[in-house]
Amino acid sequence: MPEQNLSKPDLIHIIGDVITKIDVARGSLPRDNPQRKELDSWRLRLDAKQQILTDAAFDEGTAIYQSVSVNIDGIAKGIKKTIEDVNKTKQTFEDLARLASAVDELLASAAKAV
Repeated sequence: MPEQNLSKPDLIHIIGDVITKIDVARGSLPRDNPQRKELDSWRLRLDAKQQILTDAAFDEGTAIYQSVSVNIDGIAKGIKKTIEDVNKTKQTFEDLARLASAVDELLASAAKAV
């Protein structure tokens, strides 16, 4: 996907790809594993944010939309590189927090546009 001019469907797809990566990573861990539990929690949070994003209205031409969407894309790419590496679990969880925050920022900009 391009690093600019990302549409709302592009962002929905990007977040969906991260959720799929989370599903794959959590599927390789026992249910009682603390990392699995944290991945479970992130999966639920991102799914909820993705659903809200689906219903939100945006002006995709604004600078804030483009800036935050590029940020979301970059964070998601980083997550895809680290999520399967057991030595990068801390980085993955930090990046998931950054991703959730960026989606919240995007949703806040949509709320202001209405």
